[in-house]
Amino acid sequence: MARVPEAEIERLKAGVPLVSLAEAAGVELRPAGADLTGRCPFHEDDTPSLVISPGKNLWHCLGACQAGGSVIDWVMRAEGVSFRHAVELLRDSPAAVSAAGAGPKRSTVRKLAPPGFLEAGGCRRSCRR
Repeated sequence: MARVPEAEIERLKAGVPLVSLAEAAGVELRPAGADLTGRCPFHEDDTPSLVISPGKNLWHCLGACQAGGSVIDWVMRAEGVSFRHAVELLRDSPAAVSAAGAGPKRSTVRKLAPPGFLEAGGCRRSCRR
């Protein structure tokens, strides 16, 4: 498999607004200085712990999941896909994401189980090969 060119990765990170992805995920964002805050969609969140820096197009959760990164990291976590697949999803629909605020195309590949899920006894039938 060919490697994703660094120039394309940087184009996606800069060209796809993270705010649009967050709003498409149903996150209500409020201004907090130069940043925006909201409830993290990746864990139960009673108080806003998600911080998005629109100027840098980066996000970070200060709550339970402590996750963060670029638009690629957001899609990887939201869709449960690999780095390469997240890039492909963003590559296939960046205009739709930035113009309409819609999320990336839905994956036809089954989502990965959360880390530790299988060790904790989850997924009794459908995850077995």
